[in-house]
Amino acid sequence: MEALSDVTQKCRGQDADAAHVEKEKGNVATRDRDHGGAIAHYTVAIALVPRADGESDPHALLNSVLYSNRSGEFCRLKQWTLALADARQAVAAKVDFVKARNRLGVALLGSGSAEQAYSEFARSLVMDGTDQRAVRGRQACLGILPTWRSAKARKRLQNRFGFDLLRPQGSSRVFAISDVFFDQRANEEWAHSIDDFRFQEDVLIVAGNMCHTRNALIRALTTFKSKFRRVFYVPGNAELAMISSETGKYSDSLAKLYSLYDACDDLGIDMFPAAVSKGVFIVPLLSWYTASFDVRDPFPDPNSTTDQNCKWPLDPHAQVWKYMLKLNEAHLRHPYHGTVITFSHFLPRQSLPHETGRMAKTMGCEELDEQIRAVRSRLHIYGHSKRRTDEMDDGVKYLNRYHGLEDEHEDNCPLLCVFDGKNMVSREVPIG
Repeated sequence: MEALSDVTQKCRGQDADAAHVEKEKGNVATRDRDHGGAIAHYTVAIALVPRADGESDPHALLNSVLYSNRSGEFCRLKQWTLALADARQAVAAKVDFVKARNRLGVALLGSGSAEQAYSEFARSLVMDGTDQRAVRGRQACLGILPTWRSAKARKRLQNRFGFDLLRPQGSSRVFAISDVFFDQRANEEWAHSIDDFRFQEDVLIVAGNMCHTRNALIRALTTFKSKFRRVFYVPGNAELAMISSETGKYSDSLAKLYSLYDACDDLGIDMFPAAVSKGVFIVPLLSWYTASFDVRDPFPDPNSTTDQNCKWPLDPHAQVWKYMLKLNEAHLRHPYHGTVITFSHFLPRQSLPHETGRMAKTMGCEELDEQIRAVRSRLHIYGHSKRRTDEMDDGVKYLNRYHGLEDEHEDNCPLLCVFDGKNMVSREVPIG
């Protein structure tokens, strides 16, 4: 392609009208299923498009169409690397061209990047909610995502799951916390005041509701990662809200969730199951609430404004909690043995202490407990409820270490050790 492009530029120069002619020849070849010919015509057309001198490009749409069309041909030939490169060029040329976004989604999906593909299709639907290619693409991603077979997911599991598999028992304590609300200055100061050396061999479980924005979450997790050897995290409802300062960054809450996975990959934070020493495993479980958790009135409140800033591609009352459980299913099949510690943001049992009244509808999901027991968990950490809990129920210990807002905890609130390396405990440890 480069040789053809160079020859075209030397022999024919830049000519927008000639580029349009070559584009139409490429379209004819596409209809005739002459993929090689179509690629050649689009390549010539791209070489003929006049280059923009300033920031404004009068031929931006033409460039985007040509790269998008050539990407489509590479997709048909399953040349995913080339398809992806062209699709990125198409989007760069004109970011609001829906067809280019869809091409990028297809190329990402074909190259094994389902999470990123989902975001592109979802963004297309923000621009044009009736685009059927985007609808079909997003639906395809929703079906694939729970398998966690993307390149990033496989790498995440391969690099992290067995890293500490042979680490001696007793060499790492496990601490737990939830609802830190790091975007409050007092809580951020508390996190920074944790001793820099005392917990360097230990593990921290963070059960959601750290921050409302991705940037604040990165600051929070970076802080905890500097204090602990490993940090395990699942998001709560706070992190999945679409607030004004992030308008335009994420098309919906599911796209934001996958961006959190990317951020945690970069930071070395665990959102997937992993061993933390020989015979000790930590299993993060995604969760959402269902109104049936309220046994007195197990139906959604039509007037509720709870989590109104969350935006989902699924019914928020009937499907989001089911989809979160679906995303956990692949993690239930790993070969766990010894001590298994699970954690989620939302409550897994109605019998656990929690807020009542209308708030009960947004507290938890009983079906989550089936997954906890499927991996033979001995200890489950959760958050969301302000009522701290430490109780045994039918062979599983349930523990909530809600940190809370500035006025909901003491200034130098101690950390809670939940596993001393060999046994389950519930022991407060000073942070200094």
